[in-house]
Amino acid sequence: MSMQRRTFLHLGAAGVLGAGASMLGFGHAAADPAPADPFAVGVRRYDWYRGSRPVTTYVFYPATGAPGGSPVTGAPVADGVFPVYNYTHGLGGNPQNSTFAPDLASAGFIVPAPHFQHNFEDVNSGNTSRDVSQLLTNTLDLNTSGPLAGHINTDIGVGVCGHSMGGMTTHGLLTAWPDSRIISANPQSCLDMGDPADSVSAKVLFVHGDQDPTTAYSSARQAYNEITWPKGFLTFIGGGHSDFWHDQRFRMTVKDWARWSMYGDTAARDRLPADAAGSDTRWEAELGEGPSEPTGLYRLVAQHSGKYADIDGISTAAGATLIQWTPTGRTNQQFEFIDAGEDHYRIKARHSGLVLQVASNDNGADITQQPESDAAGQQWSIVEHGGGAVSLINRASGLAMDVWEYSTADGARFSQYTYTGNDNQRFTRQAA
Repeated sequence: MSMQRRTFLHLGAAGVLGAGASMLGFGHAAADPAPADPFAVGVRRYDWYRGSRPVTTYVFYPATGAPGGSPVTGAPVADGVFPVYNYTHGLGGNPQNSTFAPDLASAGFIVPAPHFQHNFEDVNSGNTSRDVSQLLTNTLDLNTSGPLAGHINTDIGVGVCGHSMGGMTTHGLLTAWPDSRIISANPQSCLDMGDPADSVSAKVLFVHGDQDPTTAYSSARQAYNEITWPKGFLTFIGGGHSDFWHDQRFRMTVKDWARWSMYGDTAARDRLPADAAGSDTRWEAELGEGPSEPTGLYRLVAQHSGKYADIDGISTAAGATLIQWTPTGRTNQQFEFIDAGEDHYRIKARHSGLVLQVASNDNGADITQQPESDAAGQQWSIVEHGGGAVSLINRASGLAMDVWEYSTADGARFSQYTYTGNDNQRFTRQAA
């Protein structure tokens, strides 16, 4: 195990708690369909054990009644069959005081949330991860008798998430202490707990602040780089250990991920870049059937029109605009993707040697070619949709490359716009 993976275990408890008063700490079929509307939330307590270890768990679930308000103890379960998505808190946390588990339950999930008195040794030894595996088994067993019987989807696998020590517990279930039932995971502010296990095939979303003083961002990046797609990473730029906790971009992105990975909700998948977007966030992902090579020489074919990205008039001048045009075979329709670091890329026009840059950070701003620089407006992240199709998100603005007003005409300009996932924001990359 690397030093990065051991870092958290050398922190004193006082130092950890000083980072914040509370460290609260997704080849499978999918449930179908995803609920269209939120639910009221019920909760029941179960005093379970794994051997002599108490695994007291609060199970939150969709309930009858009007959405909103606090969870109701013992409320009747709503009609439907719902997948299981565990939430594990961090050091000093308590699921009864958290809105995170109820928020997931409202979105259509059975959410077992343990109340642990765990410590560094429990997490590092795998005890906490094994405890979560036990409570997942017990939660699935609730489908056979009692008030939740017949309402738990036991066929598709389970999801797990958690923050801080709960995030480490979550990552441990994908690595050192694997649970092969897991098809979706969301480690939040975690450390890398080991090498990915071959027995787990999960869609994994990481969330982390890049200035986290408690659990090193670099360790979570290591964990992200080690796993295979489908995967995503939401970075809060300048963010600490838990200050994103009530940010709606965090909450919406996690729910999108859960709905896609557990229900097969492709609309939720397509919302991910937009729901994660902001001037202080960075979204990156490999979500498709398989990741394409990030660098290389490509033509960009707009999916809505079948026309090619093209530098207007074959111009070699700075400021020339990017438009769409019928394929010509000329080099002004060929673009080289160049690694700019941190999973962003510059896109260089082959005929001119200039790179694509947004004119401003505004919706509707033109995309032009400019001399290469370190400007964030020249850097793009790649969102994979499968089959070679990608969307391109500008680093400076968080907006997507877009053919203006869905035009199919020759000469229609490329701009940037709020990410929608529509076909005028999807481009097939054809090797040139």
